Amino acid sequence: MRQTTAIFAITSILMLLFLTTTSISEILFMDNFESDTIGQPAKNWTIGHDGKDDSKVIQDPKRAKNKVFSSPTERHDAKGAIYITGKGKDWTDYYVHWDMLYPKAFFMGIVFRFSGGESFYLLDRRENTSKLDFWKREKTQWNNFGSSKKLNLEPNKWFAFQLKVKGADFEVKMKDIENKTKFSELSKVLAGSNKNFTKGDFGNYGHVLLDNVVVSTKEEDASTPVDPNGNLVTNWGLIKRGHSF
Repeated sequence: MRQTTAIFAITSILMLLFLTTTSISEILFMDNFESDTIGQPAKNWTIGHDGKDDSKVIQDPKRAKNKVFSSPTERHDAKGAIYITGKGKDWTDYYVHWDMLYPKAFFMGIVFRFSGGESFYLLDRRENTSKLDFWKREKTQWNNFGSSKKLNLEPNKWFAFQLKVKGADFEVKMKDIENKTKFSELSKVLAGSNKNFTKGDFGNYGHVLLDNVVVSTKEEDASTPVDPNGNLVTNWGLIKRGHSF
């Protein structure tokens, strides 16, 4: 009887540890910049492509008492740097939720499956077309592999995005930041396929403001809601116990 009880207790503990570890491992990266210092670089991010290093955390221009990430210099193929999490070298399939504001009308966005300054995918805002596009950057060459229909992408407005990266297929969903509809209930606005890059990090591209970045292995973890100030409604203590941010 004692042996059975002991086995049951050990099994229960192992199962609990397994479930806890599995739950935490679904979150690959998370940052809302609230623990950073305004005017200083975001401590959880690193330079992926060398350029003018002028990134800093700033006061949100639209949402009071909220901090966001800014990198004012444009385009990595001009003078700008690319900033990545620094934790995603071996990331393959993942979902990303993030909030983004375009401070001006230009060609800007984010990178994913980033493995170097000339090896990454780009999701950007096309000023000349009012569309979102997928691009492949490889050996100094650009190749387009997906365009959305014309979208409302006005500057100085916060949008919430979700990117699905799975195998060679990628999808983007977006909405106004005030929209409470779950991403799972929204239709994709952009889809594309490319087989060149199978793994890599997530980061910014050009002069965009970023906030509430969540990279995860499951869609529900990437669809974390935000409160009116733009802060993630999430048990940060649970996440941070499994990650050194």
